[in-house]
Amino acid sequence: MTEEVIFVDSSVFLAFFVEGIDVFGKLRGLLVTSTNVIEEVSYVLIKERAKDVTGISRHYDLLTYLRENPDTVKQIAGEVISDVSSLLNALKIVVLAPASYSEMFDVVKNYGLLPNDALIVATCKYYGIKKIATFDEDFKRVDFLEVVELEDS
Repeated sequence: MTEEVIFVDSSVFLAFFVEGIDVFGKLRGLLVTSTNVIEEVSYVLIKERAKDVTGISRHYDLLTYLRENPDTVKQIAGEVISDVSSLLNALKIVVLAPASYSEMFDVVKNYGLLPNDALIVATCKYYGIKKIATFDEDFKRVDFLEVVELEDS
């Protein structure tokens, strides 16, 4: 019997890192994600930590500050990269290359998802993945994906 594959969405990683919610123990099987999910998680974590470090909460003001202070970005990014890499390695999460933009566009048109979620769905379809761990309700409207229940019953 082959091991069940579960795609881990950015919402699961962000719940873990930002809110301290750990549902990884509920996931049984081979855990996978994609490069675009890791990019999104890293971006959000860098911004969240930069808010704490700088005290700047407005989005564009924070981005301007970070663009003008690459040393701050290097420091914060180093911590984020270490944390994300450690989790991926500890849980043996496989990081896949995402599907093509044309496959993403098809998902946007067929399911009405925004591009990043559509790219995740297209990636699942491309690799034949049928389960996704997510807190995002939008994935429930994708007929070939089963959303793994993460909430306590």
